[in-house]
Amino acid sequence: MAYPIRADIIPLFRHLTDAIRPFADAHSVALHFECELETLVFSYHPKELLSDLSQLLCQVITYTPQSYAVQLEVTLMEGYLQIHITNTGVNLAHLDNIHQGLNLPASVVDLEQGGACFEMKLPLEKAEALGGLQKTTKAEAVYEMPIFYQKLRKSLQFYHTDIRNLEQTAAARNQQDGVFLQKVNALIMAHLSRDSFDIDTLSKGLALSRSQLYRRLKALIRLSPAQYIRFIRLRKAKELLETTEMTIGEVAFQVGFVDKSHFTRVFKKQFGFNPSYLRKSPGKDVT
Repeated sequence: MAYPIRADIIPLFRHLTDAIRPFADAHSVALHFECELETLVFSYHPKELLSDLSQLLCQVITYTPQSYAVQLEVTLMEGYLQIHITNTGVNLAHLDNIHQGLNLPASVVDLEQGGACFEMKLPLEKAEALGGLQKTTKAEAVYEMPIFYQKLRKSLQFYHTDIRNLEQTAAARNQQDGVFLQKVNALIMAHLSRDSFDIDTLSKGLALSRSQLYRRLKALIRLSPAQYIRFIRLRKAKELLETTEMTIGEVAFQVGFVDKSHFTRVFKKQFGFNPSYLRKSPGKDVT
């Protein structure tokens, strides 16, 4: 049985936004967090809330057009905490699958400017909004970042490491796109450790010209072929760092990076933290 915790909930929303921002960047979608509260001590179920918010945010980002924006906004109302996830560029209110399967009830309304707003409400139970200073007792300890990421990695693993999510999204568009992306992924994964694997190699394997490959892939997942190859390399690297005892250098080589320093830079740019963060448990070699 999952028990609620009583802690400052505002950092959870901020850290969640920071953790998902690389996913939004990969889709060329701006992600913002808005909240007038600095602190709110609140009783909630972290696993349930993280699962629902991460799923909803990632789904909205996936369907939001390139160069538009998604915003997570939290507002304290009388009797409840209001959570809004809004997007610009396209009305997603008709896509029922975006908010299906959530633990918490969610509603959606059309926005006049062409977007949609998904709303969740969390009932307040002795919540305490604190203007400036953060007041906590030992029983109301706030999550530190490392503990937060340990929980968050599991909640977001499907969106950040499993390329089947992209294949399913492509197949939902039409069967031809789904099959195409499966072939692209199979070719990249088969040559992942080769640093020389590039756009030319991928286009030849698909019997397409560079320009044809660029147009099809960009229209489908909003990434260029070069960006997508790196996207897959880094997702696999993160998976290996989380599930194996391989060193950072071994992982970098395994996914096609010959320079460990370069690998560290692009990994941090993608995920927001260094690969060494995943190697900070006792007994692990970080080199």
